[in-house]
Amino acid sequence: MATEVYRKFIDHPSAWTNKSVGGKEGLTHHLTERHLDAIDDLLKRTRHKKPQEVTRAEFDHPDLTPMIMKLRHEILEGTGAIIVKGVTPERYSEEDFERIYWGFGLHWGNAVVQSALGDRLGHVRYVPDQKVVRAYRNNNEGGLHTDVQEIVGMMSVQKAAVGGASRLASSIAIHNEIFLNRPELLDPLYRGFNRWIFEKTVATDYTVPIFSCVDGKITCSFFGIEQAAPALGIPLPSDLEEAMTYFRDTSEREDIRVKFIVEPGEMMVVNNYTCLHGRNGFTNGPGQERHLLRLWLDLTDGRPVLPVYVDFAGEYSGGGKMKAPEGSEAAKAIAEAY
Repeated sequence: MATEVYRKFIDHPSAWTNKSVGGKEGLTHHLTERHLDAIDDLLKRTRHKKPQEVTRAEFDHPDLTPMIMKLRHEILEGTGAIIVKGVTPERYSEEDFERIYWGFGLHWGNAVVQSALGDRLGHVRYVPDQKVVRAYRNNNEGGLHTDVQEIVGMMSVQKAAVGGASRLASSIAIHNEIFLNRPELLDPLYRGFNRWIFEKTVATDYTVPIFSCVDGKITCSFFGIEQAAPALGIPLPSDLEEAMTYFRDTSEREDIRVKFIVEPGEMMVVNNYTCLHGRNGFTNGPGQERHLLRLWLDLTDGRPVLPVYVDFAGEYSGGGKMKAPEGSEAAKAIAEAY
């Protein structure tokens, strides 16, 4: 399942750093009044349908679609991280936010199921007393990580009273740092390890590389690794543990990662194969409850990757082979959680 280790410096826009892009603003794309007028027109045209019933053809406008497709190119072939600014709660309702974000997503990829809820447009907010712990439903610190589908996006609806800053980092830039400073650590990262499936509370019976290289393109998957080892009854290899620590420490360097608040109406969209995302812990207050909309988007024309990444994504979107057995404790816990 592993590929050969790529042992060259990667000179590409996806290998950005906080220092090279200049923070949040360097990743931000601003909607113009012409774009917003087109959005207004599309909202009127589709108002008779529920947001997620709207099709791509119904959310197509000559003054908006070309810009959305340019953003798609930036996600897939450019920095791999964008922030879209211009939609505001002063101009649009929460239902409008759903309709707008769903409409943009229709042009970027195919929305897939994110959890046992069957949701394709998820709601990221704190839900107390969870029986199955998913990070998007708690208020704890979330370390920099990947998810599973090729494009992952959030649109802010409301901020927390305190905290909740988002963090982004380029996994390609981290690959460069490891190559330059600790090249021997690339080997265990390319070897990988089994993964923990939080939704099903089981470990995969196959390994997933943290880094791989297909057709000269580096892909990263950094998610559910430490949790798999105790479930399998085996320790993480010492070289992998050391490599993951260096990977994580590098990702959190201030010159590498960008940290910012996603303001209400802003969309943050990343190429999951080239970017990491995380979140600071937060505290809600009356009328200030952190709430974001989430999309996981699958692509038919995306990055060339190892089939195992597709298999792992399928564990969450319903296409995988690792199912919680009917009647098992895991299956009962999932049923009770939702």
